[in-house]
Amino acid sequence: MKTVISFSLLLFVLSARAQKLNTEFGMGYTFMVPGGSMKHHIRNGHGLTGDYYVTPAGKRFAYGLELNYTQYGKEKTNQLYSFSDGTSAPMDIYVYNGITSLALGVRYFLKEESTFRPFVTAKPGYSWFRTTLNIFDPDDTDHCAPVETDLLMKDGTFFLAGGTGFQYDITRIFTREESNRLVLTMSVNVVLGGTVRYMNADAPGHHHVTGDEVTTQFINTQTQVIHRHHVGYVYQSGVQMTDFRIGLIFRR
Repeated sequence: MKTVISFSLLLFVLSARAQKLNTEFGMGYTFMVPGGSMKHHIRNGHGLTGDYYVTPAGKRFAYGLELNYTQYGKEKTNQLYSFSDGTSAPMDIYVYNGITSLALGVRYFLKEESTFRPFVTAKPGYSWFRTTLNIFDPDDTDHCAPVETDLLMKDGTFFLAGGTGFQYDITRIFTREESNRLVLTMSVNVVLGGTVRYMNADAPGHHHVTGDEVTTQFINTQTQVIHRHHVGYVYQSGVQMTDFRIGLIFRR
């Protein structure tokens, strides 16, 4: 993955030296819908995306980097937790399931520079699937920092994505700047990737037969009996999902 990032940065540097580039920064919301066998194991996800794109002057294509984080599951329970010094107390236990993706993207615009510009896009990239367990003190209402954090599951795979969307210039609605400084963008992308192992606390339809159970250890402070608490199941399948994105683009 370091090779991909290094190659992308080198590509930007060489392009900037060769010709004038228009740069843009984007941020937005992602709604992820799993497909194939993944839809039996994880629910729809919600996330945030950020990107950096450059467009050669006078051209109808752009290329850049996209970073996205989507959370597809979260579970909260309250358990009696034993600390290393022998004391114990009730704690809020959170299990987070998320996907972090980094992609090299290319957009091709179907129209010349205008208020409304449809485009098609292609993106190769890599996704990290991670499940973390965080223990918070319920008396700490701000939850500034977890009492303990544990990485329960991690895996990753390469993927290819393709889709379509549009950009709409909304600069004059909010500012008096020249056109194409603030742009609304919407897109839909189909994502296909390799086989990956991932975790979920509550799969749709309770398809737990094919999953390996994951538990963590807690102690009963009254009986001193140590018991194991269910925190999720591990599944394995090929990556198949569709993501819908809406966001804003800020152009220099």
